[in-house]
Amino acid sequence: MRFEDVVFVYHLRDERQIAWHGRLHSHPEGQYELHYFISGSGSFRNRGTVHTIEPGTLHVTAPGELHQVSATDSKKPVTYYAVLFDARDDDSSLVAGEEELLELLAKLIAQRSPVSVGTAQRFFFADLLEKSHSDKRELVLAAYHGLLAFLYSLEGGQAAPRAPSDNTHVEKALAIMQGSIEGELDLVAICDRIQLSREHFVRLFSERMGMPPMRYYSRLKIEAARAMLSSTNLRVQEIAYKLGYENQFNFARAFKRESRMTPTEYRTTCLQRPDFVGPAFTDEPRP
Repeated sequence: MRFEDVVFVYHLRDERQIAWHGRLHSHPEGQYELHYFISGSGSFRNRGTVHTIEPGTLHVTAPGELHQVSATDSKKPVTYYAVLFDARDDDSSLVAGEEELLELLAKLIAQRSPVSVGTAQRFFFADLLEKSHSDKRELVLAAYHGLLAFLYSLEGGQAAPRAPSDNTHVEKALAIMQGSIEGELDLVAICDRIQLSREHFVRLFSERMGMPPMRYYSRLKIEAARAMLSSTNLRVQEIAYKLGYENQFNFARAFKRESRMTPTEYRTTCLQRPDFVGPAFTDEPRP
């Protein structure tokens, strides 16, 4: 098994990105792809069936199967992760067990319908993307084993997080945060909109998501920044302002805290489109 590509597509509305990610295509023998949709309005064609995109759904595509992402509403742009990997064993594989893995994938594909895993899995995929692009073998191995664990949990029916019975307020807060990534939002504003006290909301959110709400919101911004850095030609300064940071330095500091590398370093490592490379990518602020 080995990764061929792991990408994050944030707000699919740029014409070039729509043309690239929206093409009807398939992958060669041995290569499987996962599409994990987080938000947006559109459809996903997979194995001859067109599915309406639903937040928190996962689609598995087999080798040779035609598939296509269609973004239909620019006001509700599609956001998703795609993980392309080769399930076969060869000299470059870091994880063995081809026969067992192929059997597991066959079971998941036999379901023929997308699997609901919840939008909270977005940070698993963010971590997978980061580790899979690492130059450290240990982190790449961690990504492989993490994906295998996820697939086994999925087949066992436990990939979706077990939420507390009272999660309506958390779901509303998640929607507010996800709709406010490009802008500013504070804890008081969230609590006012969902009509909960600060203490009660922080406790509910932390229990459900495993981190305080504003940490989650910050990670959403960095997740969006990663997508912009890897798949657009926006300058670092433009991304900082687009995401509501006061200045480029604050953005770079927040980005490095979450990603352990600067925005420019991340772009150099994870750039998806070689035709975007240029001097605009080297505008890192000095400390």
